[in-house]
Amino acid sequence: MMVNWLPAALRTCLILLAIVGLSGEALARPQTKVFLNGVPAPVFFNDGDSFTVLGGQHEGIRTRLAGYNTLESFGAVHRWGDWNAHELYVVAKMATMNARRGVWHCHSDMNRDGYGRTLWTCPDLVLDQLRKGLAHVMLVSDDDAPAEHLAAMRSAQAEKRGIWAKGIPEFVLTSLHSKDEGYEGTNYNRLVSTANGKSTKWIHNDIYKECQEVCHTTGTCMVYVAMNRRFGATRAECLMH
Repeated sequence: MMVNWLPAALRTCLILLAIVGLSGEALARPQTKVFLNGVPAPVFFNDGDSFTVLGGQHEGIRTRLAGYNTLESFGAVHRWGDWNAHELYVVAKMATMNARRGVWHCHSDMNRDGYGRTLWTCPDLVLDQLRKGLAHVMLVSDDDAPAEHLAAMRSAQAEKRGIWAKGIPEFVLTSLHSKDEGYEGTNYNRLVSTANGKSTKWIHNDIYKECQEVCHTTGTCMVYVAMNRRFGATRAECLMH
């Protein structure tokens, strides 16, 4: 490729891109340095609690970060207290940006969750998101949350930071499953305690319509959109706004 006629600075950029071999897609995604089992790697945070690895030994894997949860960022779907859904959507985006701006240290034994994502634990990121009120503690086992995680969340709650600024519900509704989705076994929605982070299964046999808001008796609500209708040009109408 002859580029001698270009300005020196632009020639340098083109040569570096050719050497590194970055694709247009990779360039379009903001990269964050994360140490994965001690080895630095570039990652793309698609929300505040998951990322895709862009290079290195684990390139291409999708992850779910354990111990905490940020609100869904695919649309304005959460509501409780005096919040409206669009306000909490903004907070969810803030959690994503907070993750992208740091340098974090994560470790994993490479186990996967039910969606096929590799589970990682990032102690510094967990505490940072919790302290800023951009996340809540979440456990999917019977284990107790680390005391420092609970202390960080309770501090944010007491100071009304982030998601706690307009009310603290007893539970956060983190996932919805319509009975007609075809999952095997008992159909349930997931509720997570805002006191200790433990999960409760809300068993039901309801069929939800797309974009239907579902509310628990404790006052936490979430809009139902099936996984395959959350992204792209064909995403649900209620996510277009």
